[in-house]
Amino acid sequence: MFTATKSILEPYGYEVITLAGAGHEVKILPINGFNLYAWTVDGNEILMQPDDITAFGAKYGTPILFPTPNRTKDCVYRWNGRTYTQQKRGVKIQRHGLVMDEPFRVKRIEWGDDCALCEGEISIREGDGLHEGYPFPCTLTVLYTLDQDGVHFAAKIRNDGGEMMPFGLAIHPYFSKRGDANKCFIKVPVRRYYEADENLIPSGRILPAQEDKNICDEFRSVESLYLDTVFRGMSADKAAYVRYEDVMIRIASSDCFRNAVVFTPHNRPGFCIEPQTNATDFINMHARGQIDESGLLVIPAGQTFECLIDMTAQRL
Repeated sequence: MFTATKSILEPYGYEVITLAGAGHEVKILPINGFNLYAWTVDGNEILMQPDDITAFGAKYGTPILFPTPNRTKDCVYRWNGRTYTQQKRGVKIQRHGLVMDEPFRVKRIEWGDDCALCEGEISIREGDGLHEGYPFPCTLTVLYTLDQDGVHFAAKIRNDGGEMMPFGLAIHPYFSKRGDANKCFIKVPVRRYYEADENLIPSGRILPAQEDKNICDEFRSVESLYLDTVFRGMSADKAAYVRYEDVMIRIASSDCFRNAVVFTPHNRPGFCIEPQTNATDFINMHARGQIDESGLLVIPAGQTFECLIDMTAQRL
């Protein structure tokens, strides 16, 4: 039997949704971008626990990056011959889109014998703070489902405006090092990466991954890597893996997630494998004619786009 419960996290007053069953437990924080911020399997940590749960944004858990994942150079982008400043409420935003630290509306919570789920929604509308930097009315709906295999992320994006809507989508899960990065390993089936400058802005060239970026052929310990790299070459028939001593996490997604960002900092208790549809600065890349390299997606007026990411656990 699975369960889904609401509680208030004191002393902060935050509503938390907990889904549990089959040895899994996940916690979702709707006020912080509908962030699935905790996941354990048989009591063992999969996602890095937050040091400070009030530090909203891309600091912990599984931030949702929309509509402009990763970086936008100088907080400015061009689309259809027009120039836009990416900002909200008068503050320029360079990284990770606009919704990762915004409150989502909880639409439904359900549970039963086989699974538990929680669905949330956020809209961008004319006149609100997000519309300042992304003037394309839209609605993002996210459904988390927990079953015996693990966590399933489903997204639906509806273009509520009257023109073509450019966008990208990603999640940014912080997997736990469990205190020892020599004992957790990753493998990601990608052989190419985006060349980038010191500010991680891409040149547009996609290069073969050399030894320091070879995470395709065998499992590499997180301690042996130092990456903040956008890789190219994912598809629905390829999966990335995180392996611990007791469990292996398989990350698989829809074909639209062609890129994987791998972030393995040595000064944090976690690391990231991020399914991502697009390149860094992708709208500007598209404007320069780097159409395929950009990974930019478009939804026509009144239409919707749907995709999936699965993070499943195999006990070892």
